[in-house]
Amino acid sequence: MTDQESPKLSGDDNEVALTNAKLQLERARYRADLVKWVIIAIGAVISFAVIDYGKLRIEEFRATAENQRELLNAYLRATESPTPDIWKRKLHLIINSSNDTQTKAWAQRELEYIDSFAALDALYRETLKVASQLVEPNRIGEPDRIQARARYNQLYWADLPYAGESQQVISAMINFRAQLIEAEKDPAATKEWAKLNRRLIELSKALRDSTPNKSHENDVNR
Repeated sequence: MTDQESPKLSGDDNEVALTNAKLQLERARYRADLVKWVIIAIGAVISFAVIDYGKLRIEEFRATAENQRELLNAYLRATESPTPDIWKRKLHLIINSSNDTQTKAWAQRELEYIDSFAALDALYRETLKVASQLVEPNRIGEPDRIQARARYNQLYWADLPYAGESQQVISAMINFRAQLIEAEKDPAATKEWAKLNRRLIELSKALRDSTPNKSHENDVNR
């Protein structure tokens, strides 16, 4: 009886072993799938984190760039004033507020330029603007021209000599003023007013040729 049942038991053992093997295979497959999905989930989390960090960095960069742009625009608007002290206040604001090393270095160079040259340069520019308002005879008596005439005298007698105008500018200012006085004697004297316009051209050239440190502008625009 034992000998007859032995093959049957052996077959049962094989079936059990086969079943166990299948279960182990299913478990291994399940574990592999689980590990795969865990890796995918981790990868997705990391990807989203990287994307979010990248977006954050982009926003930070954008905000910084916008801030830099506003600071520089504020400085450019300030340079429209003939008063260099206003320029310097804007530059100090850039130095204290900017996080960019190059911007800070540029602002520092600009401050050094202003301390050395820009005050005289601003006066030269204003002088040309004021003088150009005085060469039209039909404007005599207008409030704007009267104000420009008074400002020319201030530049002539005080501001330019104090700032250290060049000898070329001194000569051009004297010649322009002398011709201006002569032309103002008679608004209808066309020849005198034509001479005044020529004196304005001479003054413009003198101011241009005497503008300090022209190479600085190229350095700033780089």
